[in-house]
Amino acid sequence: MDPERRRVLSEFYREEFLRQLQHLRGTGILTEEKTEAAQAACDRFLRDLDAAGWRADYASLAETLLQRFDTLTQLSQLDPRRGH
Repeated sequence: MDPERRRVLSEFYREEFLRQLQHLRGTGILTEEKTEAAQAACDRFLRDLDAAGWRADYASLAETLLQRFDTLTQLSQLDPRRGH
């Protein structure tokens, strides 16, 4: 995958995962006391995802992970224009 495409995909997935985390906060699933730990875990996850960018299956890996997050949050059902 060329570096520019990888960068664009990485930015897209980063925004989507952060949107999922924000949704969990907004619905009360993620409480204030747990927000710092969840943010740290999300930051590490996103760094690991960025590091996997060299993999030939990077796009499908990131998409699968995002779909699994969405299964938890059901965010795409609430906002169908942004579904995955």
